[in-house]
Amino acid sequence: MLGVLEQQFRIFAINLGKFKQESSDNRLDRLALIILGTLSNHGPSRLSAVADKCGFDQSTASRQVSALEQAGLLERTTDPDDRRAVVLKASPKGKRLLQRLEIGRRKRLERLLNGWTAEEIATFTTLLGRLNESTERHHEEHLRELEQELNHG
Repeated sequence: MLGVLEQQFRIFAINLGKFKQESSDNRLDRLALIILGTLSNHGPSRLSAVADKCGFDQSTASRQVSALEQAGLLERTTDPDDRRAVVLKASPKGKRLLQRLEIGRRKRLERLLNGWTAEEIATFTTLLGRLNESTERHHEEHLRELEQELNHG
């Protein structure tokens, strides 16, 4: 049973990877969009907090923030609690981009789930939520195991 599930995961990951590869053409990096979405969802934040929320190291986050700023999608402001610190936030242009992307993502998801019953969607949502919770709970353990598997094969 787990073998079949593994195969379905692999197929899903390959399809998702192909879509992401074919849809990227030197526009914004996917990581930059993750940062922009995080700022939009969580509000203005310091670079270190954004990097932490996204799971990026600070140098990766800094490069992506620079690209977002150059594209006019992100703004830097002074932290009202500490005038020496900088706070990042999605610009109005960045928020409009995220809205367009959300509408498009919803349309694609509706297309994928066309023909599914409301009950099937609810069940899938519940199970996917449980899988996401488990993934987060076991993240560090999985990283350690993968590192061992890759280095001690």
